[in-house]
Amino acid sequence: MTQKKYLLGEILISLGVLTEKQLEIVLKEQQLLDSQGKEHKPIGQLLLEQGFITPNDLIEAIKIQTKQKEPI
Repeated sequence: MTQKKYLLGEILISLGVLTEKQLEIVLKEQQLLDSQGKEHKPIGQLLLEQGFITPNDLIEAIKIQTKQKEPI
């Protein structure tokens, strides 16, 4: 059985530290930078640059995202 991998933005929203509107703003910014051929920036970096989340919020979300299923 495969485990659903949650996206960083979804995790941050579920933690209550990010709104859907803020995520939308950053995703549009990321898309614009990519379309201009600029260096790709990870969503977490863009959220930090915008001041939408704190470094601790990002660390917590990444821990949740990368947590492996407990062995049986």
